[in-house]
Amino acid sequence: MPRASQAATAARPTSRVRARTKTLLLDAALRLFARQGVGATAIHEIAAEAGVSNGTFYNYFRTRDEVVEAVSVRLAERLQAEITASAAAVKDAAERMAIGTRRFVLQATRDPVWAAALIRVSTSRSAALTRTAGPALHDLRLGRRQGRFTHTNEVAALDLVTGTVLAGMRSVLEGRAGEEHAASIAAFVLRALGISAAEADQLVRRPLPA
Repeated sequence: MPRASQAATAARPTSRVRARTKTLLLDAALRLFARQGVGATAIHEIAAEAGVSNGTFYNYFRTRDEVVEAVSVRLAERLQAEITASAAAVKDAAERMAIGTRRFVLQATRDPVWAAALIRVSTSRSAALTRTAGPALHDLRLGRRQGRFTHTNEVAALDLVTGTVLAGMRSVLEGRAGEEHAASIAAFVLRALGISAAEADQLVRRPLPA
């Protein structure tokens, strides 16, 4: 076996161990944040909860804020997976888009710590959010195929959706809006994508799927 292949093979277990350890730390942080809040959770507590040393913690994260941001992205991925699963029977791209945008803004009213961390990530490490944008991109493409959406630039359309949702979440966090803001944001997004105002208002008033 060539040396390069041997080196790659030898590195694989290390990569798996690193991924497993990082998962342990994130899961531990999530449990502690849920039990006692972010502000009351110290780095050494996260390490102890995960069953690793403080030194191991610092091999993966430099600060508690980095852990909060990583946990927020992980929760965003889980929320997006839940939204995708709940909307599996919904075939209309416009209704799917309304469900997704509403759920994210509503989650900001229910978990402001998560929302604040996600907004922080969006401005400092936008690449971290790329994975969570997949379902929105899927719905944008579906909407074009169905003749529901009129956008001609996919990147600009995705920026419109993600940027508007994040701005809506920020308004909720700043106390300028409440749960009703989720429907308003979703209706605005649908109109911008080519849905009539009357239909957009009707779609965002439908009950969210369980």
